[in-house]
Amino acid sequence: MIPRIAAGFARHLASYDTAATAQAQIADRLAARIAPLITPAARMLELGHGTGFLTRQLARLDPGEVWLNDLVAPLPALRWPDATRVRALPGDAAALRFPAGLDLIASASMLQWLADPAALLHRAAQALRPGGILAVSSFGPGNFPELAGLGLPPGAPGYRDAAGLCAALPEGMQVLAAWDESIPLVFPDARTLMAHLRATGVNGLRAGHLSAPGLRDLMRQMNRAGPTTLTYRPSYCMARKC
Repeated sequence: MIPRIAAGFARHLASYDTAATAQAQIADRLAARIAPLITPAARMLELGHGTGFLTRQLARLDPGEVWLNDLVAPLPALRWPDATRVRALPGDAAALRFPAGLDLIASASMLQWLADPAALLHRAAQALRPGGILAVSSFGPGNFPELAGLGLPPGAPGYRDAAGLCAALPEGMQVLAAWDESIPLVFPDARTLMAHLRATGVNGLRAGHLSAPGLRDLMRQMNRAGPTTLTYRPSYCMARKC
């Protein structure tokens, strides 16, 4: 699974910033909840930074040290405060050795790609200092209901709703906020919808198993159903280490 995810996102990094409108909204909403909880000079780790939707928001918090992780994306080209030390931590987040004593571990729209998100949440909690914040978003089991209704398999192995994310936290973590949302996107036709999925790097995991005739048949079904909608179901969990 990891090589497929890496290949899918690597091919479409150039189109991600423009196409991933839902992921941009999700990062903004998560960042708005993080900001009041973090003081300047904080030590932060972001998991799955991608093209930098959440990273840009974290840079505004005047951190002291930031570790940035992603499976394939290079470090976002951002202007950081002069006093901030930025360190790359590339690779599979599930296999990383985390720095210790962190004030914040944040991740937006990444956990769903892990087969065992709970294991990563446990390791993240261990890396936080007492009082440190864990702030994550994923996608719930109801993500892309339109595609599920057409018989396509789940697009990622680790879907969790907000309750599921919180239930996966280890002891010693106090939940501060947890919520689920729906973000519907409307497309003029099935071809445009599939192009959107491809541009965000996920099409190969959703419809990539179909033959070309099978994909054309699927798109005809979608077009016959009327307005073509794709509904993202993001989930969020924020917790403090006691």
